[in-house]
Amino acid sequence: MSGMSYRTFIHVTVSTILAAAACCSAAITLVNQGQSPYSIVLSAQASASEKRGAAELAMHIRQMSGAQLPIVTDDGPLPEAAVIVGANRHTEPADAGLGPDGFRLYTRDRRIFIVGSRVRGTMYGCTELLERLGVRWYTPKVTFIPRKATIEVPELDLRQIPAFEYREAFFTEAFGDKDWAARMRFNGNSCRLDESTGGKITYHPFVHSFDDLIPPSLYKEHPEYFPLIKGKRADGYRQRCLSNPDVLKLAIDKVRQWIRERPAATIYSVSQNDCYETCECDACKQIMDRYGGVHSGLYLWFVNQIAEAIEKDHPDKLIDTLAYQFTEAAPTGIVPRKNVRIRLCPISVCEAHPYEKCSHPNTVRFVKNLAAWAKITDTLYIWHYNTNFANYLMPFPDFEEFPADTRLYQRSGVKGIFFQGAYAAGGGGSDAELRSYVMSRLLWDPSADSDALVTEWMKGVYGAAWQPMRQWFDRLHEKARNPEKHFFIYSPPTVHYLSPDVVAAGDGFFDQAQKLADSDLAREYVAKSRLWLRYVKLSQSPAVGPELDAFLADVRGFGITQLREGQPVDRWEAEYRRRAERK
Repeated sequence: MSGMSYRTFIHVTVSTILAAAACCSAAITLVNQGQSPYSIVLSAQASASEKRGAAELAMHIRQMSGAQLPIVTDDGPLPEAAVIVGANRHTEPADAGLGPDGFRLYTRDRRIFIVGSRVRGTMYGCTELLERLGVRWYTPKVTFIPRKATIEVPELDLRQIPAFEYREAFFTEAFGDKDWAARMRFNGNSCRLDESTGGKITYHPFVHSFDDLIPPSLYKEHPEYFPLIKGKRADGYRQRCLSNPDVLKLAIDKVRQWIRERPAATIYSVSQNDCYETCECDACKQIMDRYGGVHSGLYLWFVNQIAEAIEKDHPDKLIDTLAYQFTEAAPTGIVPRKNVRIRLCPISVCEAHPYEKCSHPNTVRFVKNLAAWAKITDTLYIWHYNTNFANYLMPFPDFEEFPADTRLYQRSGVKGIFFQGAYAAGGGGSDAELRSYVMSRLLWDPSADSDALVTEWMKGVYGAAWQPMRQWFDRLHEKARNPEKHFFIYSPPTVHYLSPDVVAAGDGFFDQAQKLADSDLAREYVAKSRLWLRYVKLSQSPAVGPELDAFLADVRGFGITQLREGQPVDRWEAEYRRRAERK
């Protein structure tokens, strides 16, 4: 379907499924010695994603066993040996409580039923069955398809609905390949998903939208639309005077325009610019005082009015805003409307420790803010940070933090998570593919064992080299675990977990991994991972010469375009050389 390259492994055990039923359950023999009497049955009116799910099943079962399961429609009689994909005239209607992404996967008599939402649920049910048969898609390049002449499916009766309605890993490696993103069950805006994958939760524009709502060009004729700062209306990249009724009217008109121009979008962003520079006028202050004396009260008051106006004609559309920096604290005396999504952003916290266990004041404050927002809304979204934005290639050992906090978010009633990593063309951020794989599982089911997922991924991707790669991973996390030390999304490469002993040990782990790697793809992934250690060594001891030249050649060879947010590699190189020469 995608033309991607596969790394396929031979499965050497007789087990044909990850056991989900008791040993005494009646199994269905789907394939027997490479032959199958089964057909895949689709509705004649199947959605594009249901057709895709059926095709995925047929393709992977053929690759596993050699058996070709024909895909037929429900126009004819229901075959006795059938895999029913999606609701059709032979089945009960799909459960109305499944939402757009949920499904039921069950067996009855000799048949297998995969029935869910026609949006994405049925397609995800097909993915679930394949995973239970042992298929894994570790990266867009690395797929594990077990070889088995006989495939048995035990008695099943599953009903799954994802923990979060909105699931996005904002890493180039996660959103760049449509097939992989769909198989990971991501549904966020950045993924290149289309009708064949059931679409996605489309978002417009991409946050920080005040300049779009109230263009800076209006300042000359209407300075009153802009913030009063130190007694003067100020132009430039700043916030707006939200108490001004004309600002509200213009913003409502602009959102209506967005809906006309982008009708397929689900969420429209009415969110503060990425700066402070807030309005100090008396009217804005009075509204803040009314709602707890915090900026979020004023901003939510403004957003709620836009959401109310839009809801009248577009009840299916959502208005999104940020609880970010100066608006992170929750207001009192006001709650978000039902069509408003608050996107809470823990930008200043420590990323070393699970938030509830971290002693850093910024983290303690965020946990309190999360609890306060959770008291006034059950539709929170989270913008979670998972990379070092000043050093994309620097190791970022947060695999003890983000799984724990995904569970914290679920307990707090959060409905969607946006994990932000290195998103520039070419990607390359540390552990981007491993991180995205683990995130995909946690976004669906936060109780998933993240540590076991790390090991599984490393075995699948690094092959025989997985143990030294895991040892390197563990060494970083062991060092980062110190409860008295913290790291953040802009920490320098001299941070405590990159001490001389850790860096020296890293070279030994990578030397061993390079010797053990037993395939071209494994060697490629080990080499890409070693870029992160090489980056640290060059950053800690700046010097020009063959080591720098070789590093930059490899960076470009992997297609990486940025080593820090917003800075092309060429500019990074020029600044690095100047710094090294000054030393």
